[in-house]
Amino acid sequence: MGAADVEPDSPGNLRAPPMANRSAGRFYFQGALLLICVGTAFHLAYSTHLELVGDEAYYWLWSRHHDICYLDKGPMIAWLIGAGTALFGQTVFGVRFFAVLFASGTGIGMFVLARQLFSDRVAFWAVAMATVVPLFAVGASLMTIDTIYVFYWTWAAVAFWKAKEETRLRWWVITGVLLGLGLLSKYTAAIELISFAAFCLWHAPSRLHLRRLTFWAMIGTALLFLIPAIVWNFQHRWPTSDWLLHRGSLDTGVGFHPSFVLLFLGEQAGVVSPLIFLGLILVLLRPSLLCTPRVATGYAVLLFIPLFGLYLVFSFHYLCPPDWTAAAYIGGLIFLAAKWTDFGSTHRWALWAAVGAFALASAETAILLETRWLHLPHRVDPLDRARGSRSLAATVSKWEQRTGASFVIADNYMTASLLSFYLPGHPETFVPVTTRPLNQLELWPTYAEKHPSGDALIVAKRAALEYSLRISFVRIEPLGTVDVLDAGRTVGRYYLFVGRRGGLS
Repeated sequence: MGAADVEPDSPGNLRAPPMANRSAGRFYFQGALLLICVGTAFHLAYSTHLELVGDEAYYWLWSRHHDICYLDKGPMIAWLIGAGTALFGQTVFGVRFFAVLFASGTGIGMFVLARQLFSDRVAFWAVAMATVVPLFAVGASLMTIDTIYVFYWTWAAVAFWKAKEETRLRWWVITGVLLGLGLLSKYTAAIELISFAAFCLWHAPSRLHLRRLTFWAMIGTALLFLIPAIVWNFQHRWPTSDWLLHRGSLDTGVGFHPSFVLLFLGEQAGVVSPLIFLGLILVLLRPSLLCTPRVATGYAVLLFIPLFGLYLVFSFHYLCPPDWTAAAYIGGLIFLAAKWTDFGSTHRWALWAAVGAFALASAETAILLETRWLHLPHRVDPLDRARGSRSLAATVSKWEQRTGASFVIADNYMTASLLSFYLPGHPETFVPVTTRPLNQLELWPTYAEKHPSGDALIVAKRAALEYSLRISFVRIEPLGTVDVLDAGRTVGRYYLFVGRRGGLS
């Protein structure tokens, strides 16, 4: 933090009369609540506008195979999808229902946290930024891991801010429970423990907590939630560690690719919106740009830096998906709102820069919510991954009937999951089996076990099939290619085969 950072009660701070404070606070609270309510209604309606993406269908399959843990994540998302589909059936709305509610809960948590740290005004603008930032605005309609664990991350940050003032266990245990629920969603939630420890090291009055039982009770409580993952991995010979090495490309050695860093930063600017991202970097590099409460500023920054910094360093080796940093922006956007709202009130150019940043982010989000009118080429349109699966399933169903195939195999787990969701009756689908399981479908009963006889319809994204598939059948007959269309545009191409177990027919 910079030398110009001051405590909120320093003599230089000008305070509005109490009545004006209450009136302004009520205005900003009502404004934030309106944004969250309107956003919730919109995303509930919009959630059925797009088909499921591969990850969502994959997690939907988890919800149909109850377990205490899964290959790469805890069971939280499967529980929520199971609850949603129990209420609304095996539908897109049922899959995404709790994602929208959790995204709204994140917005409420963000307001509460920013209000605790700074003011109602800062809290409103932090929520307003999250409303228009593409990362949150588009992601709020999708049932992804990040939507769930960011919710727990936000509320754990709220609880820890209260816990740091306590010597009793209550708030420390609550923080630990919220951290643990985050771990049941995504193991990256553990990074927030680094943020909390770093804050205690940096903030002298909180340094005492590191020597108290309460801090370690918080960590112990959180780690208890890893017991299901440990038990499950023990039962399955520890496949998660192998998967994590593969997911980060660490099983092939550590590389050094400086160009990946530029791509990483460019993608971050894209998902957060360029001007908002640049504004955040500016205030991070110039923390003395404006006087704000020093402790609150430090806490917001330390909620951002460990997670963002981890992926920034990691990007030298591996270009990770841009949404992996989502939780870091809870602290980042609050920090930016605290700095920029006051700065904009005294510098007209900063006010216009903020207006421009909001306008650009809003336009970017509006475009991303519906891209058909842009007529973008395939592989350029980001929404193409949420289109065409229903059409593909209809074609696959017809070929099943023509060929007499008993079951469907796909050459990747996302296609298999999407077909399972969109094929009539939601049948089990399968993937090729490898020596090292890289997705959950490989750990479930294989097509050889479930269908020891009968032919298979094989759906592949590549013309060349894996060896394990080729040796599973007496012969494999190519059926040709299928171009999947959406509103007249090609959004995918697949190769169809039929795997025969019998002789010539």
